[in-house]
Amino acid sequence: LLSVFSPAMIVRFNKLKKLTLEKCELLAEVFILEGDKPNHDNQEMLPQLRVLAMSNLSKLTCFWNKEPQVPFFLNLVSLFIIHCHCLKSLFSLSQAKNLDKLKIFRLCNCEKVEEVISSDKGEKVATIFPKMKCLVLKDLPNLVNFSQEGGCFNWPNLQTVRVNNIPSMKTFLRDDLNTPLLKSVYITFAKKLWLGNLKKTISYMHNNPGV
Repeated sequence: LLSVFSPAMIVRFNKLKKLTLEKCELLAEVFILEGDKPNHDNQEMLPQLRVLAMSNLSKLTCFWNKEPQVPFFLNLVSLFIIHCHCLKSLFSLSQAKNLDKLKIFRLCNCEKVEEVISSDKGEKVATIFPKMKCLVLKDLPNLVNFSQEGGCFNWPNLQTVRVNNIPSMKTFLRDDLNTPLLKSVYITFAKKLWLGNLKKTISYMHNNPGV
């Protein structure tokens, strides 16, 4: 299995609410998209999908083989990506704006991931992940930052952040991040750290690896 969804299958599964992909050793990409124009019979990609979980996909390099021409994952609430060692980034900045309802994001044990949101030619998106409540980043040895591009990361609902073994991350974001409800960062299962905001806390962790 090299991919999961062909263009025809994407249309058929427009009522899919949960998708779990696990231990597909040859899977390189989830969606195969064709043509330069969107399929007008498919105005959105998986519009009812609420949970996407991917684990132990050792060959996975990307979600799709080309840039989607229609909105996608508009109702996605939970995203879990674990042990996907060939992924280097997840979304471009313009793609990330589709995930307006994302609340829970867990990214763990992905050796090659360097950033969650990749560079998008200087584009700035008004708001990214505005509903985020829980963020977990664990065992990501090459993760440099969440995003190198500028953007408004206003997360008024973010309450839980767990970060462990991300030695390459010097700073979380280039720009400031508004997280009024966040009061600490879990650096182990029970141990917390907080230096007033997420950006300063992550930088302190990088400069003090034994904390």
